[in-house]
Amino acid sequence: MTLTGYTRRVVLTCLSALLVGLPTASCGLLNGPSNEGGGNANTHQLEKPTITVGVMQTIDTAPFFLALKRGYFRDEGLTVQVKPVQGGAESVPLLTGEHIDVGFGNWATLLQAQAHHSAEYRIVADGDQGRSHVMIVAVRPDSSIKTPADLVDKTVSTNTPDDVPLLALRAILRADNLDFNRVHTTTVHHADTPTALANKAVDAAIQLEPFITKAREQTGTEAVVDLFGPGPTQDLPLAGYFSLASFVQKSPKSAAAFQRALQRGAADAADEQAVRQILPDYTGIDRDTAMLVTIPTFPTSLSATRLQRVADLMTTYGQLTDKIDVGPLVFTPAS
Repeated sequence: MTLTGYTRRVVLTCLSALLVGLPTASCGLLNGPSNEGGGNANTHQLEKPTITVGVMQTIDTAPFFLALKRGYFRDEGLTVQVKPVQGGAESVPLLTGEHIDVGFGNWATLLQAQAHHSAEYRIVADGDQGRSHVMIVAVRPDSSIKTPADLVDKTVSTNTPDDVPLLALRAILRADNLDFNRVHTTTVHHADTPTALANKAVDAAIQLEPFITKAREQTGTEAVVDLFGPGPTQDLPLAGYFSLASFVQKSPKSAAAFQRALQRGAADAADEQAVRQILPDYTGIDRDTAMLVTIPTFPTSLSATRLQRVADLMTTYGQLTDKIDVGPLVFTPAS
């Protein structure tokens, strides 16, 4: 076997260390240099080294799949098992039934679950926040709906009842002195919205990418509301990762490891090309479509102040009867 110069130096270093009784941590370099900032299972002594994560397979979760592909969870000593979910309405019962350890979904669904005391939850990591054209209310090209006012007395689909996008629509209509209660809503999962619009099952659909682009390519759909553009909901936090409080209490090092790996993925997702390249791997869209979609903002830290905006809007517009302080729900790892 022929050794490269690099490998030969590592071998000689390790052998010398063994002979004189020095620590041999550098011998791990025989497996190749580790990712910068990565952890080690033996160092962290994780309480639960294998966790199951319920995650949507949409653009919102690009940081998670980047972290998975690039080995950031493995660097932290975590083995992550992926369970696809449609959104927070599915993640919450999976958590309470202890079928998953961490779930993903929109913040409104989580905060409602917390307010209804279905369980005690903790926010583990931020997912994404809105920006212009990331989520829209879409209509068919032949629709009579041309402005937000035209949505009154029409049927609009949303992925989950009373989710963040619907909250944003409520706030936008209220700002225009329109009665949201006269808008009929129904649940259609994001992936089914292009078909629902094409078949006229709904008058309009709340959509995110890549389904905005797919519907536009298939049927020429148009946007009548930009949900997170300039206005009362600009840059509003959309969704993220959460768990039962009991999980972070029993496995704080595992929760912290997940958070660190996810935040590394979010930092990588600042490179839009990295996001576009990975989208076909887990969303099923083709690479041409991946080049066209609008990419949301992926926060690299968890901010209670930022998430409080969602809770306050929910109280303002009646989705919560009592004010919720988000601060105590945010998981902060021990130093």
